[in-house]
Amino acid sequence: MAGMLDDVKVLDFTTNAAGPVASAEMSDYGAQVIKIESMNGGPERTYVPILEGKSLTHAWVNRGKKSITLNLKDPRAIEIVKALAKDADVLIESNRPGVMKRLGLDYETLKEINPSLIYCSLTAFGQTGPYSQKPGFDMMGQALSGMMSITGEKGGQPLKHGIALADYFGGFNVFASVLTALHYQRRTGKGQYIDVSLLQGMIHLNSTIDRLNDGVLCKPNGNHHSGLCPFGCFNTDKGESVIICAPSAKAWEAVAKAMNRPDYLTDPEYNTIGARTKNMVKVIAEIEAWLSSFPSLKEACVRMDECHMAYCLVNNDQQVVDDPQVKHMGYIVQAPTPDDIKQPTYQTRGCNAFFSDVPGEIHKAATLGQHNHEVLGGLGYSDEEIDQMMKEFKEEMKK
Repeated sequence: MAGMLDDVKVLDFTTNAAGPVASAEMSDYGAQVIKIESMNGGPERTYVPILEGKSLTHAWVNRGKKSITLNLKDPRAIEIVKALAKDADVLIESNRPGVMKRLGLDYETLKEINPSLIYCSLTAFGQTGPYSQKPGFDMMGQALSGMMSITGEKGGQPLKHGIALADYFGGFNVFASVLTALHYQRRTGKGQYIDVSLLQGMIHLNSTIDRLNDGVLCKPNGNHHSGLCPFGCFNTDKGESVIICAPSAKAWEAVAKAMNRPDYLTDPEYNTIGARTKNMVKVIAEIEAWLSSFPSLKEACVRMDECHMAYCLVNNDQQVVDDPQVKHMGYIVQAPTPDDIKQPTYQTRGCNAFFSDVPGEIHKAATLGQHNHEVLGGLGYSDEEIDQMMKEFKEEMKK
């Protein structure tokens, strides 16, 4: 079945995680993504987890793409890119600001070749400004955005997120931005330049910045919401944990019913969200004591289900895979491995959404340079010319 983006051609000059995630999302829905790699490949080809000596991170972030290898310091490579850009819809790059201009592949240059080109640059901090030339990574985006300052135990030190949140949200930010520009391009025929940064994405996510309007500088509050109660992670004396959320009157009624505490609905220390937040320490202690009164969390869950409480368990990765809801929905899939791995599939995450008519699909990632002959042959190069050029590119890289 043809994908919803099968009429979209993307040139991908990204490495690591954030940029590759964006173009991989497009490939899930049918876009033709040509990844331009160095002769040695991007660093993501070395990242864990490793299967048969090959990176499954690469298999994930570069899924569904065609790989060609070029030495962009060679004028022939620049001409190849310009030829590919003539009929491309999108170009995504994640180099430090100024690199593409020095190569002669900046937006202003390529716009002259293809006025409808959508050109998206992804950086850590933005194209200009005092940080623009600094090396930047996911954790720096988390830190500068304020996200780390509100994450951690109450009174404790700043804490990073458990995953590369800035990278992955940065990739989805590019994905959304490019699709928005594509919609405009399809209506008007006009391309445009898009500037996306990890820092901007993290600031966009950081809703606590808005609290400055009412004079509140948010700080870490552990596993509990600073302005809602109960709304957090509760622990039993047996080392078990559960999430309980009761931000509304109806949700709090369910908690009171489950705990056999009708007084919670009239007692001024408990009957409003403001009162419960003010008395958060006491509320948390009483709920945790109630949970600990059961032989195990399993029995407590039965009671919470009976009373329609909003709760869930805290899954580890294996429990995610085994979770009945996750299994039912098919959120975890078996995806095909690249051709240089003997094992045919690996377990990974499925597409980001389900579509009723034209579903997405997690495709196979390419081996390094796997599509040199296919892509360059389409530009008129013979097999002999391609082989010779690749040989010379490799030799140039050694100098």
